[in-house]
Amino acid sequence: PVLYLQDKSSNFADGIEDDNWEEQAANRLTDAMQGLDERSQDIIRARWLDEDNKSTLQELADRYGVSAERVRQLEKNAMKKLRAAIEA
Repeated sequence: PVLYLQDKSSNFADGIEDDNWEEQAANRLTDAMQGLDERSQDIIRARWLDEDNKSTLQELADRYGVSAERVRQLEKNAMKKLRAAIEA
């Protein structure tokens, strides 16, 4: 009877491994974000991490009193630093 109750489509160990990987990835991202200045952190959060209300370059440009192009440059530099920190 127990064999009929088992879910053959899922593997408990795979689920735990996936959860562990996601937790480690989140921790690496958090650590890498701490290496950025406040403005860069805000830009990354607003552009990539806020699922409900992602900001445009122009919205962030207005907030910081710079051009949208400058925000794009800051975002690009911040992403480069994040990648380097995560891969290290």
